[in-house]
Amino acid sequence: MVELNGATSRWRLFLLLEFLGFFLVVPFLLYFWVPLPILPFLWAFAAWCGRALMKDHEFDRANLWRASALTGGGKSIFIHSALCAVALFALISFLAPHLLFLLVKQKPLLWLLIVVLYPLLSVYPQELIYRAYFFHRYSPLFPNKRLLLVLNGLLFGYVHVVFHNWVAVGLTVAGGIAFALTYERHRSILLVSLEHSLFGALLFTLGLGQFFYTGTISTISRGLRL
Repeated sequence: MVELNGATSRWRLFLLLEFLGFFLVVPFLLYFWVPLPILPFLWAFAAWCGRALMKDHEFDRANLWRASALTGGGKSIFIHSALCAVALFALISFLAPHLLFLLVKQKPLLWLLIVVLYPLLSVYPQELIYRAYFFHRYSPLFPNKRLLLVLNGLLFGYVHVVFHNWVAVGLTVAGGIAFALTYERHRSILLVSLEHSLFGALLFTLGLGQFFYTGTISTISRGLRL
């Protein structure tokens, strides 16, 4: 029993150090590397997390898709997105009307490209890391479900320090908590990716996309002359 407890303690310590390294140290380092393209880092980490989940026999692989969750949760996320759109529109109109629909008006092709490619190239990899991997891997460290949800949202916001502005961090903390709740209730990366994609499309459409630009988007824009 003593040996078992010792092994368990060592495993929890390893898990905690891994958690701190992945979700605190790595974003801190990336903060200094941006504006280098961030997507390759995202894809590499998502691939690693996906491989780890697929090798873990305790992970329910259905969580990576679970299309049936759209029936139970699809309506609610569309309603939430509509309410969010109204609130963001009113907020931007009042605080920064010059930003409203800025990307749509100035670079409509770039806006369309982002809206179409964003879910596949950015959203799903993020959700694989921050919802599927995070909840499965680190739930033993945080048995309090509310703490786990809030921590997930805070860390999801924290990684957005790579954009070097507080707007991106603040918006994604709120979004991260909402996405965490959706995943906790439905265990569907498809559903939470849809919610995340709608939220992101709203931000880029209503004029807040400039707070989420990276070297990757700038490179695409220059390469396509958009």
